[in-house]
Amino acid sequence: MTKYIKHIGIFVCIFALCGTALWGAWQLWFNPYRSTVSVLWPSEELEDVLTTQQAVEDLDYIVHRLIERHPACINGLTGNVQFEYERERAGIAVLQEVSVLSLWQSAARVLSSLGDAHTAVGVNYENSAHLPLTFAWKDDKMICLGDEYEGYIVVEVGNISIDDLYQRFLSQFSYELESWARHSFASRLNRSEYLSFVGVDTLTDIPLVLENPNDGSRITATFTLCESVTAGDEKAEPNFDYSVDSSAGMGIFTLRQCVYDEEYKNGLRDFFTAVQENNIRSVIVDLRNNPGGNSLVTNEFIRYLPAESYLTGACEVRFGSILWKNKSQSQRNQQLTPVFSGDVYVLTGADTFSSAMDFATLISDNKLGMVVGEVPGNMPSSYGDILFFQTPNARLVFTVSYKYFIRPDASKSDSPLIPDVIVPAKDALTETMRLIEKAR
Repeated sequence: MTKYIKHIGIFVCIFALCGTALWGAWQLWFNPYRSTVSVLWPSEELEDVLTTQQAVEDLDYIVHRLIERHPACINGLTGNVQFEYERERAGIAVLQEVSVLSLWQSAARVLSSLGDAHTAVGVNYENSAHLPLTFAWKDDKMICLGDEYEGYIVVEVGNISIDDLYQRFLSQFSYELESWARHSFASRLNRSEYLSFVGVDTLTDIPLVLENPNDGSRITATFTLCESVTAGDEKAEPNFDYSVDSSAGMGIFTLRQCVYDEEYKNGLRDFFTAVQENNIRSVIVDLRNNPGGNSLVTNEFIRYLPAESYLTGACEVRFGSILWKNKSQSQRNQQLTPVFSGDVYVLTGADTFSSAMDFATLISDNKLGMVVGEVPGNMPSSYGDILFFQTPNARLVFTVSYKYFIRPDASKSDSPLIPDVIVPAKDALTETMRLIEKAR
């Protein structure tokens, strides 16, 4: 008996040692989330300077995370990324000191060369100054929105032409489709850090040359940067809302962010219940201006559709030196009631990104509905599921993808999601309502 107990003890010890070794190996080499951050510290100010050694250390830190985690870099940096890295590192190494802004620009050029919209670098500030204007594209022109300069064409900002600023932005911004870069440039250009990012002097008042769209006359207006409203003072829009119009026979579910929680699930159930009670035959999902989030929101939505199953995309996941490949498969639809068997329309814009784009793609590739609007901001077959990091010195915030997603219809992997009906995003709802009325 003593000998038997001794053998059991030895076995338990060996089992414990093996388990500890496997756990340690997972934590040291295979866990994608090792050394990631869950709380972001404020970045150093853009005008602050680092020593050459500190700047090189930060750049190396970013690149090493790429090599460790990104699927495209499992065998080392790709050729173009290696070239950009060596060039930027050499440029930093000959300087006596490096500003945080200059380091951000260098790191951004390295990451943008990867062509992955989810792998990017930026700064994190609690409060950020901004111009008292917002911008948007209209007919390939940058225009002002709001107040006395509504509709005015932006010709120059800070004595630099808008075309030159945009080209600088493209060389330093991570994107897959230029439509996303255009949207991002317009939506971020009024923020002080992005003005600095493209070379505008933000330490003084900023002149803008504006063109009147009615007569072509130009004026120069000078603006002082304003303090941003703090997050606590600004009332955030809900992640979703919905409405049902029984007279028009349609329901609209507006999803502003892909947050998968009990509130979303309950809201979706209430929406489809109202759809059934009002005998609605057409449902519109508005994904315009949705930056993404959790892709499970799509699966939950499909549970209310009559499809018995649907095709999911393939996925490659990097765990250390291993690239785990999951094949595309037919997923059984675990239906919820009430089941909606009418028509589904999904609205998209260039600002429909990441999981919101996945939502539209899953509906489209499985022929569960019609997509109306613009090509979304990133490719359906692309890298994603990001890991957050901060550099040790400048505290630049950067993200690295550790998965590669392949759309359900793999034959279209080299193409963006092309809507069934292509119209400007601002007209997508009107066009969809016209289609619904026509079909009645």
